[in-house]
Order: sequence, then structure tokens, then C-alpha cells
Amino acid sequence: MTLPAPNLDDRGFQDLVDEAKRLVQLRNPEWTDHNVSDPGVTLIETFAYMTDQLIYRLNRVPDLHYVKFLDLLGEKMIPPSAAVARIEFWLSVPQEVDISIPRGALVSTVRTGNDRAVTFATMADFTIPTVDCKQSLTKVVDGGFERHDEQRALGEEFQVFSPRPQVGDALYVGLTHAASDCFVRLILACDDEVEGIGVDPLNPPYIVEAWDGHKWVKSRILSDDTGGLNRPGNIDLFIAEHVVSTIGGVQAAWLRIIVVDTVGNQPAYLHTPEILSIEADTLGGVIDASHCEPIENELLGPCTGTPGDRLHLSQTPLVAGQMSLEIEVSGARGWTTWSRVESFADSGPMDRHFVLDEVSGQLRFGPVIRLPEGGSRGYGATPEPQAMVRIPRYLVGGGLIGNVEARTLSVLRSGIPFVSTVVNPHAAHGGSDAETLEDVKERAAITVRTQMRAVTARDYELLVAMAAPSIARVSCIDATSIGKPGHVLIQVVPRVTRDVSDFEALQPREEVLKEIRNFIDPRRPLGAIVHIEPPKYLGVSVVARIALEPGASQARVIAEADAALRSFMHPVEGGYDGKGWPFGHPLLLGDVHARLQRVPGLLYVDVVRLVPVDIVTGEHGAPGDKVQAGQRDLIFCVGNEIEVVT
Repeated sequence: MTLPAPNLDDRGFQDLVDEAKRLVQLRNPEWTDHNVSDPGVTLIETFAYMTDQLIYRLNRVPDLHYVKFLDLLGEKMIPPSAAVARIEFWLSVPQEVDISIPRGALVSTVRTGNDRAVTFATMADFTIPTVDCKQSLTKVVDGGFERHDEQRALGEEFQVFSPRPQVGDALYVGLTHAASDCFVRLILACDDEVEGIGVDPLNPPYIVEAWDGHKWVKSRILSDDTGGLNRPGNIDLFIAEHVVSTIGGVQAAWLRIIVVDTVGNQPAYLHTPEILSIEADTLGGVIDASHCEPIENELLGPCTGTPGDRLHLSQTPLVAGQMSLEIEVSGARGWTTWSRVESFADSGPMDRHFVLDEVSGQLRFGPVIRLPEGGSRGYGATPEPQAMVRIPRYLVGGGLIGNVEARTLSVLRSGIPFVSTVVNPHAAHGGSDAETLEDVKERAAITVRTQMRAVTARDYELLVAMAAPSIARVSCIDATSIGKPGHVLIQVVPRVTRDVSDFEALQPREEVLKEIRNFIDPRRPLGAIVHIEPPKYLGVSVVARIALEPGASQARVIAEADAALRSFMHPVEGGYDGKGWPFGHPLLLGDVHARLQRVPGLLYVDVVRLVPVDIVTGEHGAPGDKVQAGQRDLIFCVGNEIEVVT
């Protein structure tokens, strides 16, 4: 238990007033009117109020000493983490030149009333390339690549697939430039008189894939008005990974439209479509953005030239994850670069190092420590007197407010020519507020005991929380139980919104995983092999039939029932205690019944079935009364089917 802090003076306002009145009676018996209307009593109460404030400040001294002791031990508040969102940048019209979107381009929400706009900044330079069709090839199953340069030159149509298309037949389109993370439009010209050759114009049996340098990756088709390549039109698609490579003797950035198996009653091709030509344009791109604002080339002021000198940044707090931050210090030979370190423990007298507190914005240079034999040693170099210090770039912001909903980041605050629209298709996730002083006190009781060393599972979990505030849940297990003795498995779940439905949002970013590895590696026991990865998510869909109370709104009850199930199975805020679904815990039929019975307007639950779903492929398993999760599995709701008994 926490040791009780002493109350240095436990007197309150009324105690002081009563004590003063007793002294008045003792020393001045002629003063007999002690009512609150007496001017003398008013003065007593005034001084009692002032004294009460002094006592309050006096009783804060133990807390002050506690905080100073924590500061002496090197404890500091964990800074806020910045939410991350994918931002779509759409061009007004396709351009003949590349469009550059610089790092730090600002996108924000619409300001409403007194609420400030939430601003995001792009995390890297990005170029939306201009593309065109360089070459088109066709290839039938078990056949070679065939060019159609002569037909294109003469304006004649050529067959896209074999006469009766087979699964695996493909049309290859070579673009002039790779278009990773871009929206691309394929413009197909063909005979207007063709009205159909067997396929459903709205659901043709083909997909579009892009070559990423290792394999063909399916691209997301946004729209397709070619009727299955039967009429002139456009195919708009999003390409995730794309590289230039050589296919059929032609070097280009390759896409392919490939025939696939039909599904269910989907009709197949009876004859091959024919086209005249293919052109391509770039419509826009997708960039990662972070909830922060970049501050560039800020002058922090001159140094005094004394060891341990301190300067302050103008903007705070800084977002977490900026350990690679650098500053520049002026000198006789120009500007020199100084590196940020976690502490000066390993710094030599000539090392250009500094430490930085992200929450307070205090920047400190290395001290000089007196040695027992009488000399002194510098831990880090000291800038020259009057040397100017500037910081090229740092990021401020972060916090829970950055976890904005989908399609709310719609204002482009940076002037970028030819960009007409910006939007975030999915909700931002990963934002968390800075640690409070009370949180530091709770954490310090553990970190002081462990000395920032990872020995137990709890130690690893605590270090992960310190290294990456954007991680909401951590589970550490001894991998011996899964057949890997000497290995430690750390499963991490990023901080996501309450209504998360995108599986990609549950995957921590590679930069975050790298930060965790770099933080834990020097603190792990020698010989321990640490694995840091997300858990294996086990998708679940609940199929239920319910009855409603008389007069209850069917749409409202179904929506609330669906929301209750999603909330219960939420990986961060679900479970029985609201702290996330337990790792490896199964979902039982009774749990679902209990959750549904709490929905207002629901009379009774008729039938419930639990369906396991493969999150990657979307394949549904056999319905049952229980979904058993493995030791490393974490249940995640991928959608529910709820119908009402009539």
C-alpha cells in the first residue's frame, strides 16, 4: 500500500476562526459581539481564509518532495502519442506533370463553433506521378506473351483473352511509371456495338493485380463502367505496391486484368472481349498523416557556456517517438549537429549530446560531475558561450482528440496546386494523452523496483507502455509454452476508436514496432530472444433472431444490439471489465445472450449462433455455440446478422 503523506497542519478555516474568537475572549473581554455582522469578526474570517490558504500550500510540501525525488531518479511523464490516418489526395483533373506533396502538408477538420480544428501533417514527401500506357500484352493460359503493336498502329481491335476465356487468361498493361499508393484510371476504347458476351456487366469475373517486385497483388477496383471490357469506359482502381519490372521483354510498371473463377451464380465469359487501345491517368494518391504540427528552424536562444545549460522549446508538448531529434549549435566553423540521448550515462566529455523532456519542452546539455579523487568529468560536451541553438524540425500535438472519425479530415490547409479534395476514408487511431502526475507516481513504484530492466512479464509490459504510448494493450508470455524456450512473445494492440471496423487499424505500424524493439533490446536479459507482434485475431460474426417489445423501433433495437455486441468484443474497450477482450478467452453463447438481454426494447432472444470468420479471406466457418480462441488469439467482431421475429 502507499505510505500515508503527513498532514503538516490539519486546521481548517472554521478551526482558525474559533481559535481566534477564544483568544479574543481571553485577551480582550470587553469585546462581546462575536456575531458575523461585527466588523472585527469579518477581519478574523478574512485572516483565517488567508491562513487556510497558507496551510494548504504547506501541506503540498510532501508531494513536492515526492515529485523532486522522482525527478532525481530520472522519472518523467510519458508524452502524448499522435493519431495516424490515411489521407486521400484527389486531383482536380489528371496532370501531365508529377504533383509533389511535401512532408508536413497540413490537413484538418472543419472548425465548428468554439472547437479548434484538429490538424494532421503528412509524414513523408510523396509524389503523384503522371502515367500513361507504355505497352499492352495478352497472355492465355499455358501460352506466351503476345504484342499487338501492329493492330494498335492500324486502329484495329485485338482479342483480350483466348476465344473462349479461361481462368488465368490475362491482359497486361505496362505503365510508364510505378504508381504505389495511387489512384489510377485505365481508359479502354472498344467497339460500341458490342452489348455483352455472357458476363454480368456489373460483376465480371476478373480482377486487377499489380506487380510489387515479388508477387502479383490484388488492386482495389473503385469503379468499372466497361461492362466487363465490353464497351468503352474507365476502370478506376487503387494500387498499393507497384514497381517497374520487365515482362515479355518490356520494362514498365505492370498491371494485369486476369480472369478468375466465377462465384455462385456469377456468369462466365462466352467469348473474349476485343479492345482498340488502352490509356492511363493518375487521379490521386494516399499518404499517411499524423496528428501533429511541425515546427521548423526554431531558434532556442544563446547558451551561457556553463555545463548543464538549459533551454526551452516554444511549443509543447512534443509527440512521442522523436528520439532521432537533432539540434544545431553555432560555432567558429559554422553549425554543428548534436544528437539526442536518453541520458548522459554513456556520454563522454566531447560527445555532442543533449536530453529533452517532451512534456515540458526543456532541453538540457550535459553536466560536469566532481570525482571522489578531486577532479571532474564532463558527461557530454558544453556549447560555447553565446552560441546560438536552433532545432531544424520537431512535432507538437498528439492526444486523444486526434482519434477523429472517418471522412472528417476534409480541409487542405497547405497550398498544393491541382489538389481538389482531401479526405480520410477511415477513422484515425493511436492517439493518447500525456501521462498525468498521478500516473507517474503509480508507475514509479514499479520502475524504481525493476530499475528499468525486463525480467518478469510485467516488466516487459511496462517498458512497452513507456516506449510506445500509442499501444493500448500489451500481453507478454513465456514462449516456452508454445515450443520456443528462451523466447519472449510480446503481443501489442494499438489504440483504436470505439467503433473500429477496419482490420488494418488493429495492426501496429512498423515504426512503432521498431521503437519498441530499440527500447527493449538494451534492457532485456542476455540471451533472451524477444518477439514483438500483434496477436492473431479471430473474427466472429453473431447471427441472432430476436423479438421486440410492443411499440419498440425495429431499426433502433437492431442498431443498439449490433453496437452492444461490437462493444463487448472490442479488443481495447470490450470484455467483462471494459479493458479489452481477454487474450485467448473463448466467446460463449451465454455471454451473447446476457449482452443482448440488456438492450432496451428487446423482449427476448430466440436464436443465437456464433460464426468464426477468417479475417484475411472472409471465409465463414460452421455456426456453433462457442468460438474457442487459442492462447495467442484475440476475438474481434467482423459484423453481425440480426433479424426480428415477426
